[in-house]
Amino acid sequence: MLLAIIGKTRIGKYDMISFKRLKADAADIEVVANIYNSNKEFLIHHLGKEQVSEKFIVHEIQDMEEHGFCSNLIIENGSGIGVIDYMLQDDGYVYLSMLMLDVAAQSCGKGKAIYRLFEENMLSAGAVKIRIDVVDDYEPNVIPFWEKQGFEAKRSDVLTWGDKNSSVVVMEKKLTQGVG
Repeated sequence: MLLAIIGKTRIGKYDMISFKRLKADAADIEVVANIYNSNKEFLIHHLGKEQVSEKFIVHEIQDMEEHGFCSNLIIENGSGIGVIDYMLQDDGYVYLSMLMLDVAAQSCGKGKAIYRLFEENMLSAGAVKIRIDVVDDYEPNVIPFWEKQGFEAKRSDVLTWGDKNSSVVVMEKKLTQGVG
């Protein structure tokens, strides 16, 4: 099941946040490439490179769509500040492939607020469980962030993205109506 997160909302102290289904148009591609490239450490540890090209982003968007994922640009006050890729299956299982914020939007609570909005949208769409694979072969990694969101480590695995193999912790969270 593909579900684009639609609508605008005020998230706590933050201005209007909205999600826009990503398309392979020039404007979106440039914004997404800038978001990726602002996260140099992420790119090094996940892809083995310091930056990506717009051609790489076009391929990623197309590849994600071909595999059943929904890619959204996270927008605050009209500007792209992040990307969220996920797949909601008919059985209510969600695979959250990525939640990435521009480095300028990190470490101020926006990631937590955006994740909660995403979770609320998934609950409304019938989701019962969310899975995320977190690369853990470097420090500091984002495992503590996901644990604070209620995720639990289930097992270790290896993830291949591009030419890079990375150790990951597969984390899951069971969803319950009315519980964040």
